[in-house]
Amino acid sequence: MATSAQTLTTIIETLATKYKFDKDKAIDLLAKQDLLPKKMLPKNIKKEDTPFASKKAEELAAQHGIVPEGPGSGKDDKWTLADVQKAMEKPSKTKMLVSPNALNLANEKGLTLVGRKGTGKDGRILLKDVEKWLAEDDESDDDDKFDISPRARQEATTLDISDEELSTIEGSGKDGTILLKDVMDFHKSRSASEKSSNEDED
Repeated sequence: MATSAQTLTTIIETLATKYKFDKDKAIDLLAKQDLLPKKMLPKNIKKEDTPFASKKAEELAAQHGIVPEGPGSGKDDKWTLADVQKAMEKPSKTKMLVSPNALNLANEKGLTLVGRKGTGKDGRILLKDVEKWLAEDDESDDDDKFDISPRARQEATTLDISDEELSTIEGSGKDGTILLKDVMDFHKSRSASEKSSNEDED
């Protein structure tokens, strides 16, 4: 049987008197833990403050490891769904795990290490990794180099979009950089054309 707000208030007051604790502090604590009915919530109590404007924005940010930096475009500078999606398209600022020799060689040869994982501890990129990738690049005479953001590269790998397909995408980012949005649009149109060709066969 559910306890009424009035009964619960009486219980807290009785315990506060018996065990000598501050009734208001106890109510504040219970309110913050979402353990009180609405009727008992103090008017000044605020639920745990969140930098997100909506639950969807918070969930998407958590899913993609986005930490809000600076004010968002929502009310009270909260981060909206659009803000989170925009942050997903930005190149990751995470420190890259790469040995100094590997980095020097990659810079010297103009090899981008973004989105690559090495064979060292925690995916650290080693000199042998860079040498291997350079050898692979020499073998595949791929002159169609394209710029792609790390998030877009990650999503393309997840969606099984080949480099050949990526080279056909016209990037909407700066200097034609392929962004996450471009990859998602390509995936949607590819899925639609696959669906229609399957229907034609039926």
